[in-house]
Amino acid sequence: MNRQRGKTASILYVVFVLSSEYYGTDMKDSYRVLPMDALIRVSHMPPFLKGVVNLRGVSVPVLDLRTRLDLPKTRQTAESRIVIASTAGQYIGFIVDAVTGVSPIPTSSINEAPVSEVRSNYLSGTATLGPRQVFLIDLNKVSSLFDGRILATPANDEPAPVR
Repeated sequence: MNRQRGKTASILYVVFVLSSEYYGTDMKDSYRVLPMDALIRVSHMPPFLKGVVNLRGVSVPVLDLRTRLDLPKTRQTAESRIVIASTAGQYIGFIVDAVTGVSPIPTSSINEAPVSEVRSNYLSGTATLGPRQVFLIDLNKVSSLFDGRILATPANDEPAPVR
């Protein structure tokens, strides 16, 4: 369960790096982290779609969040990963520079997203984890920004948890 009980309620987030900045998605939406070699490139796709991965026989589209978050492009490294998530009843994947882990973030430390930035349209808030500011991504907003132009990938089976 994502919500931890105790003195302070917290939410578990999968924290990852994109263009030297830290982002997080709610653990309840994130199911698996795959290596980049799982990506199958598809020709003649829109720029935001980098390919697909096969998840239990289902083709899951893999998106480039950098284009919508207005982040500079970076080279893929041995640390690059694909995070598979479920949102709006379908699976999507997105490429990240590295996954730093799963961290509980107290709900009391989550602030509103900055309104002056392009990426604020896709964030649910920000939080501080130690010395890092973490931008919290709202996957429903991210999936809606592609206007139904991604492949239909129903989330019927429960995938294995993030590892």
